[in-house]
Amino acid sequence: MAHQEPVVTQELTVDQLGPNNIQPLDPSLLKLSDEEREFLHAVITPDDEELKQRILEVQKQASAKHPYPCIRAFHFVNLFMAQNSIYPDVVLSGRAADTLFLDLGCCTGTDVRKLAYDGYPALNIFGVDLRLDFIDLGYKLFGDAESCPVHFFSADIFGAPINFDPRPVAPPSHLVKTLDQLKASVDHIYTGALFHLFDEPTQYSIALRVVTLLKRKKGSVVFGRHQGLSEAGSIDDHMGRSRFGHSPYSWAKMWKEAFAEAESPEFAEENVVVVATLTPGFEESLFKTARRVEMLYWSVRIV
Repeated sequence: MAHQEPVVTQELTVDQLGPNNIQPLDPSLLKLSDEEREFLHAVITPDDEELKQRILEVQKQASAKHPYPCIRAFHFVNLFMAQNSIYPDVVLSGRAADTLFLDLGCCTGTDVRKLAYDGYPALNIFGVDLRLDFIDLGYKLFGDAESCPVHFFSADIFGAPINFDPRPVAPPSHLVKTLDQLKASVDHIYTGALFHLFDEPTQYSIALRVVTLLKRKKGSVVFGRHQGLSEAGSIDDHMGRSRFGHSPYSWAKMWKEAFAEAESPEFAEENVVVVATLTPGFEESLFKTARRVEMLYWSVRIV
């Protein structure tokens, strides 16, 4: 079933943002948890100084083209996916069955490499980002361009058509080059720091595309994290972007509406469980925000 496209507002380019909205890099912002340091030591180098220099070099190259706040804050080496409460269930599901995993907006691919490290079959994992530069820098950071079994490719989520035909179309994993090839084929989808880049109608458009890619069967999961608010509304943005912050209530409502459109209101009510929790976020000075940033950790499960 084809779908009429909602209003979509694309993200501003770096040129549109302007140099006055871009903060200088600050090496002191690099802070790794014990889990992150242990993982990066295992897969990159056990030497702390070598690891730091490699991270700083990748940050410098990434920021030169794409000076996003998340690059400045070194989020490309943080393990945010594993902090979601549903993550252990996803890993166990991947170990137990022939499932497919998609990280939409994977950046340098740190989270999906950790997912494979934790036992999810790497050949069943897709890492997708709009910026091919980030994927290439991931290979540089981890030094695994010739050996990484995770399947990375660059794609724009807005280039994937909204189509709720439940029949899967995915070819063998190594042949997948576009998101539309994954229609109705993915068991687990993660999106980290993606939705909050856009206004409310655009976020709904992304949700419909995610539902298009998801297997709409018991056990399928979408999960992620992004900036949220206790009451839904506009997000303060020092870069001049128009962004919408969902509350836990409005976030659950959006997903129920997306599944009602894809399947039926009855399916959305009876078979879709949304969990969304606001957690303390980052220091205000990091993003020049007028108030403390809170993060929404969430999952959407078909039961």
